[in-house]
Amino acid sequence: MFKAITGATAVTAAGVLLLAGCTSTGSTSSQPDSAISPGASHKATTVTVWTFNHLPNEVAAFKATLSRLHAKYPWLTVKFVPNKDDAAYAKAVAAGDPPDVFISSTPDNVAKFCYNGTVADLSPYLSSAKIDTARTFPPATLVYTRYQSKQCALPLLTDAFALYYNKKMFAAAGITKAPTTLAELTADAKKLTVKNADGSIKTYGFVPRSDYDVNRYLFVGAHSGTEFYGKDGRTTFAADPKWRQLLAWDQDLIDYYGTANVQKFVGRYQPHADDAGNPLLSGAAAMEYDGEWHVGEIATEKKNFDYGVVPMPVLDGSSGTYGAGSTLGTVAYLSAGSKHKQEAFFALQQLTTDTTFLNTLADTVYNIPTTFAALKAWDKRDDPHWKPFVDIFENTHSSYKAVTPAGVEDMDTWRAFLLDYEQGKTKDAASGLATVGKKIDSLNSESGQ
Repeated sequence: MFKAITGATAVTAAGVLLLAGCTSTGSTSSQPDSAISPGASHKATTVTVWTFNHLPNEVAAFKATLSRLHAKYPWLTVKFVPNKDDAAYAKAVAAGDPPDVFISSTPDNVAKFCYNGTVADLSPYLSSAKIDTARTFPPATLVYTRYQSKQCALPLLTDAFALYYNKKMFAAAGITKAPTTLAELTADAKKLTVKNADGSIKTYGFVPRSDYDVNRYLFVGAHSGTEFYGKDGRTTFAADPKWRQLLAWDQDLIDYYGTANVQKFVGRYQPHADDAGNPLLSGAAAMEYDGEWHVGEIATEKKNFDYGVVPMPVLDGSSGTYGAGSTLGTVAYLSAGSKHKQEAFFALQQLTTDTTFLNTLADTVYNIPTTFAALKAWDKRDDPHWKPFVDIFENTHSSYKAVTPAGVEDMDTWRAFLLDYEQGKTKDAASGLATVGKKIDSLNSESGQ
């Protein structure tokens, strides 16, 4: 996930409870003898959990929750280690000393870790604990936590992405409703563009370039009525004409502003700021594609800002999917090399399905809870700014692309192509799409797809 549960000071705190893990090389076929009963006594066990989180408020939320869990289940103690990314985890696995649990900010390596035996298949543990994933987790989360027939991870909060817009600017431009198609978005973006006396751009209506903020998720299929991968597991870029239409929409807006101006905008506002310097809040942009966490940050930075949130418009001809969007989130792994799989899974189960924990953490880090029960109980689900994100997450057409053993390489290759196209280095969209599709298919084949 992009911003989900991001954070927490690089400290190591012992004596708090666990989260789902990932660990060293080893068989993923070990079967649980039986599920651990929450009410039963158990031998004292210590497990280690690593997480990518590093910000102080996030570390505090984890420590408080893990302490509550430890009080409820005194036999289970967790050594909590924040500020660990996928690279650190892979290094620990290679050294034969992985944590019992690993929480990653991104699902891109789910299939890779599952395919190479780094993480355990959770299916037998879920079965033993009588957890039905289809009844517990929204379907969008299962797209990026499964590979083939294996449940490689469980979701732990998620991100959804939508269109933010400045209501005052809309009114000034005479726009009475938010766009629902990309053609409408383009027309509105041009109306909303404001120039200075010298001809330079004061306010951009909408900047679509793929390397700005989270715009890369505009190009994975949810907003164009396409699938990144077809049923045969191969890319659809050459076969589906909607990809060319999506690139044409992208290029039209970039050409309208001028490649140099767009580069200047991206150079000024990337890395993307979530404080008052954000272009939406500062007036440099009238619309922006962003994640749900920005709702919480706007409330902190500029609480009187008058804005709306709607699903991202879709490619013309794909109106049946309007309301859906890209969604992906934090994933929690159980390490295949863990010496305490039963105990680690028990903790993983508590933290990925406990409504109080999920909603408390979601409120702390401005993310969306990831179980049906937590979503139903969440006090923000009907808030006018949060509701669009909940609706997007629950929409059956919302998803991320399928994950593959190539890990992040498929998206890295795709993003490199998109930027080359946007900067004019790749002139022919059809040829470029066919070429990048073959590259990604080759990467997947070489990785064992």
